[in-house]
Amino acid sequence: MKRHAKNPTAWAGIIAARQPMSSAIADDIMTKLHSALGDLKAGSTDDDLFDRLAAAINVGVVRAEQIHQRCVAPMLAARDALIRCDEIRGRHGRYGFDGPGLAAMAEGLEVYEEMVRNSTPQQMREAMTASIARMRRQVSQSINH
Repeated sequence: MKRHAKNPTAWAGIIAARQPMSSAIADDIMTKLHSALGDLKAGSTDDDLFDRLAAAINVGVVRAEQIHQRCVAPMLAARDALIRCDEIRGRHGRYGFDGPGLAAMAEGLEVYEEMVRNSTPQQMREAMTASIARMRRQVSQSINH
């Protein structure tokens, strides 16, 4: 019978996944998100920037639900702002925000940053997985109706 070799340092990965996000990683995440927001505010046509922000906000909605109801409203407002931003792209060919959308995005990213800095990588991965599953269900439901 063949034995599977066990990783004698697997515990290190498990412990690391349960530690708060490193400052360097959190800084990198937030720099990219703020840059994407700035470019979209300036009228970018880059769909990847929009998708980057939308993915973060969707993960943020799920993570907010896991933390506390008070965290959910700003994330939902930011999601709604992105929906309007996408509608502006559809009408004008460039991304943009209305005034309330800009305020909602600023607050949403502030809440998201607190989540990133105070959550573990594992918690953020679990929120991402749940967000993807949620989107797949929504797509499946829209196809079936």
